[in-house]
Amino acid sequence: MHALSARLFALATVFLTVVANPLPQDDPPQPAHPPMDKVYIKNVNYAGSGCPAGSVAPTIASDGSFLNVAFDSYTAEVYPPVDGNPGSKPADSRKNCQLTFELQYPPGWSLTVFDTTYFGYIKLDKKVTATQRSTYRWGGQTPTATFFSNWVGVKDENYSFTDSLAKGAYVWSSCTGVPGTLVVNTEIKVENSKNKKGSGLITTDSIEGKVIHKYGWYWKLC
Repeated sequence: MHALSARLFALATVFLTVVANPLPQDDPPQPAHPPMDKVYIKNVNYAGSGCPAGSVAPTIASDGSFLNVAFDSYTAEVYPPVDGNPGSKPADSRKNCQLTFELQYPPGWSLTVFDTTYFGYIKLDKKVTATQRSTYRWGGQTPTATFFSNWVGVKDENYSFTDSLAKGAYVWSSCTGVPGTLVVNTEIKVENSKNKKGSGLITTDSIEGKVIHKYGWYWKLC
């Protein structure tokens, strides 16, 4: 057979083979989260100076993208003695709350918290500082992720901001098929060491009437 004819014949053969046996398609896209009717908070326990009994209300978003925690009584403040008022006590300036969520979700899924959005109200005199800190881990695991933010007065505002983790800092729940227990430790603190005559507080949002922490999370198939 002529060389050119042979080359054309070979190309035609390859073309017909591809048409007869098309290349495999990409795998179908994986779901972003498990069926949300199978995801819920089985139990929640909390304790700390910033969360007395009955003051915490957790909910999971309908699309599975975040855990919302509303605090009714989470307030830290500092103020100096004035006109016979003894001023704030050391315990007033720092409040904490540890929360333990028993999460129920289908086997074969893992999740991680990747950001935290805070909502509330803050008022700080000049040089008075405030900090807000959250850490989380999964029960039975050692790795811990930390979110941390701070303010310096003068401030007088409702606040809303988000802290995000770098991807390499994600802490995933176990893929053993047993639903995870999410342990969250939170702390708020106000300090006037650089202005002893100054006052400051972090307290409930004037619109919502609550301090709210929104924990955004990602799901993945194990």
